[in-house]
Amino acid sequence: MCIIVDANRMGWFLKEPYGDEVEPIHKWLTKRNKPGHLIYSAGGLFSEEVPYSAKVKLKAYLDAGRASVIPANSFENLEKEFRNNPKVKSDDHHILALAQHTGARILLTGDKDLREDFKNHELINEPRGKIYSDQRQAHLLKSSACRRT
Repeated sequence: MCIIVDANRMGWFLKEPYGDEVEPIHKWLTKRNKPGHLIYSAGGLFSEEVPYSAKVKLKAYLDAGRASVIPANSFENLEKEFRNNPKVKSDDHHILALAQHTGARILLTGDKDLREDFKNHELINEPRGKIYSDQRQAHLLKSSACRRT
């Protein structure tokens, strides 16, 4: 079970103390039995958008086996396909490609266009992408598949 957190939300997501909106995700990521998994790629604007304190917390999740960093070059062909797809509204081709590559189907983002793209069954399907906005979507954390390649 995997989630992708858009780089534009990563600092907010990892800032302690965690807000009520994201507390269910952190509990899910540290659960002993069938824990969740955070998927991200350090390519693109990651270095610019993610603060140092968030990178430290990401490293802790990596060390605990609760996160995976996926090399951007492993899904660059998919990213090019999304970049050339006229149905894509957002400029987050790397997020769409990362989801397609890993099978992660839950996304935390503040980007309206990316949310629309992620839920578009013509772009992300089998299973369809879901958006986590706040604790009301905690039920999504029980059903997301992921290959973690």
